[in-house]
Amino acid sequence: MQYRHLDYQPDAPVTQLGPAAIDALLDQGDLQTWAPLAQAIRSEPHGDLADTVLRICKGHEMYGTSSLWRRWIEHLRGAGRSEAPWSLSELRRRRGRTQQEISTLMGISQSDVSKLERRSDLRLSTLRSYVQATGGALEVRVHYPDSIEGIDIAPS
Repeated sequence: MQYRHLDYQPDAPVTQLGPAAIDALLDQGDLQTWAPLAQAIRSEPHGDLADTVLRICKGHEMYGTSSLWRRWIEHLRGAGRSEAPWSLSELRRRRGRTQQEISTLMGISQSDVSKLERRSDLRLSTLRSYVQATGGALEVRVHYPDSIEGIDIAPS
């Protein structure tokens, strides 16, 4: 594969490409040629390749794609999180609900809501009911390390 003046074998893994080749790939590539790069970064979002892409994107704005690559890598790294994931009780409080209100909406006792909030393992149907009682909708997304796309599933 030709990256500017650099020659690499067509089957060369993106992890073996130097920064100049990665720069050319980011600048001149398309979704098909970016897929192996995205897969490699998804499998190691804190790895050298992701660091290289971030450095390149910082120093070379590429038609708007630099900000997309940066945001995506930061998302993979969890940089978008300002804090740890919320517990159920934190979710309820931030939504301005009491345990009694949740219990009424779910059709269970207030003490059962208290127990539910302390559980470490829930059925999806129970979690869905709890989230609905707070005014939200539960979504489930599956990510595979060898794919750049996630899959939404609707549990039955």
